[in-house]
Amino acid sequence: MHDESLTFPNEVLTIDSFIMQYVVLPFWYLCDECKQRPIVVNEAEILDRIYYNNVKISGKWQQYPVMALRSYTSLMYRKNPSLVSRDKTSFKWNHKTITETEIAYCNAAFTYRLKKGFITSSDALWIACDILERHQDVAKALVMRFPYIIVDEAQDNSEQHFEFFKLLSRAGLQNLEFVGDICQSIYGFNNARPELLQKMMKEEEWNVLALSECRRSNQRIIDLYSKLKSSDIPTITSYGVEDKGIPIIVYKYDDGNIKDIIQDFYKVCDDNKLSSKIILARGINKCKELAGVKDVDFKYWKTEQHLPYLIIDATLAFDLGDLDYAFRKIRLVLAELFADNDFDARREFVHEIEHNVDWNARIFGFIKRVPAFSLSFKEWSEQTCMLLKDYWELKEMPIFVPHQKQKGYKMKEMADVPMEQYHQSNDKESDYHRRIDTIHAVKGATLDAVLLFLSSDSRGQSVSLKDFPSNTVKVMTERQRMIYVACSRARQFLALAVPKSIADEEIRRALVGVDIDIRSINLQGEFAFDDYY
Repeated sequence: MHDESLTFPNEVLTIDSFIMQYVVLPFWYLCDECKQRPIVVNEAEILDRIYYNNVKISGKWQQYPVMALRSYTSLMYRKNPSLVSRDKTSFKWNHKTITETEIAYCNAAFTYRLKKGFITSSDALWIACDILERHQDVAKALVMRFPYIIVDEAQDNSEQHFEFFKLLSRAGLQNLEFVGDICQSIYGFNNARPELLQKMMKEEEWNVLALSECRRSNQRIIDLYSKLKSSDIPTITSYGVEDKGIPIIVYKYDDGNIKDIIQDFYKVCDDNKLSSKIILARGINKCKELAGVKDVDFKYWKTEQHLPYLIIDATLAFDLGDLDYAFRKIRLVLAELFADNDFDARREFVHEIEHNVDWNARIFGFIKRVPAFSLSFKEWSEQTCMLLKDYWELKEMPIFVPHQKQKGYKMKEMADVPMEQYHQSNDKESDYHRRIDTIHAVKGATLDAVLLFLSSDSRGQSVSLKDFPSNTVKVMTERQRMIYVACSRARQFLALAVPKSIADEEIRRALVGVDIDIRSINLQGEFAFDDYY
């Protein structure tokens, strides 16, 4: 707004980065559970491996739990130790409450992980709170360094996040601002507690400023997603947005006409000169299904073969512009290649290369050279293994080992199937390229047009028209907040797609008071379009 930038001593960081940079990394030794300088590893499949030793018996390698967890062997197989977390008052497994009999196991898994120097982002937050609570001098020094703290997206904070800032306030922090929208909290799976922010807004010591002018969407779009908000949120009004009068469309889809719907959506965008557009769905698996991926759960390589899956994740993230995520995945690949099966060595290796310009430049070049996903599983495996050997100058070429058997598949035949059919493509010209993204991926974005695919019901992780309330909303559900976030990204054109089984009357009842255009396009898939992109 003022053509100015934040310069030293101001910093703009994620909360995780702030905690790691200013509390955990410089003061980890003040936490009794930490015995080594930690690194953050959030991949469960990699964390799980630190809890097992490889033992050679009768010429075959077998995995056995480490001695510290040997007495909890049966629990380990039912509840992965990597999913154990700890908050202020208790342990949890996969963010869920545990039983009394599982406390000792969770304590052992948590303590062992920190002792070995491998932590999750959740662990880092617990460590930071532990340090600030028991060492007030650290908290006071942090407050002196940062006397003004503004926390954006505060609705997504966990109880432990709020505890962290409470400890800073106790140490003398006077200027603390939380900026957030209760309606846009969509990280319940990551312990987000929007109700805590809502509760704080009613406490006397906080000055509350309600912002109700929307500078993103036209009023018709606002009126649609406002049906989902809780009654205590002020009425939202559009400000400074010219309404081009594009109707809100509800498409009806089946397996045969998804491409036709996308073509029509793009045509409306082109006709109205809307350059920025996105197609959304709830969850990566739903996105893959809509993009034509045949089986989102199919695994070609053996489960313990982490390298191909890490490289695939890195390549797709790189394609979407998420370089931090992509680079982190490749560092884990390199740690496995250069540090063998020594987890301490891997941890130190990642520490050494994480901020090394030369290593990061090489990682960038490597990702750009990853073979196309249009290759068959066998071809991609061979070419990627060769690339790893040549590019990183390895003594031996890695081998990606496929499953010999997979229920419902002939694995010899699967070797010749293009892998993009099961993982999406890194080629923008491919039919399997990722054109449909998750709602989480566009959090905070502004786009000219949005097309949101809804499911027939709201079972599991799905969102549907059933999430639109028929009565006044007092407390929004996370599904309602998901739809709210998706719809509120659109500036001029909003479209919903619902299964053809949803009757027109049900659609109009769910969206009563909103002027909509219901379209059924080639529901039987009579026509095919190959060039609509």
